[in-house]
Amino acid sequence: MTEPISLTRAEARAEGVREVTVVAKAAFSSLAATLTDGVVYQLLLFVLPQHYGVVAACGAVAGAVVNFAINRHYTFQKGTERALPQALRYAVVSLTTFLALRLLLLGLVEGLGFSARLAWLPAKLAAFALISYPLQRIWVFRAERAP
Repeated sequence: MTEPISLTRAEARAEGVREVTVVAKAAFSSLAATLTDGVVYQLLLFVLPQHYGVVAACGAVAGAVVNFAINRHYTFQKGTERALPQALRYAVVSLTTFLALRLLLLGLVEGLGFSARLAWLPAKLAAFALISYPLQRIWVFRAERAP
């Protein structure tokens, strides 16, 4: 049986600072990905205005590429782990997040009558907060456990 690990105040403070730093980096990564996603979404709506779902998929893919790259090498600094398993976990989370985005867009556009342009941001924020960030933090870019 192991004894619980007790952190000193300085260690706890340092851990808190590290966590705040990760959250800030994740916010930066999400902002970059969201901007990419939003620009692709808005531009493609000019070409395919009646197909906001297809357009959302294209934006989601572009944003996912940006988000994965920044999170892997900067936010969570997990570039030493093999990329393929990490990318596969990321793909599962991205698909889940995208499906949530689609459902939220459907509810806002078809159910509540929002315009496709205005519905995107609140749907995107909800999908991020409920699915994307938590799953990336605890599963995709999880901390390595000591043996």
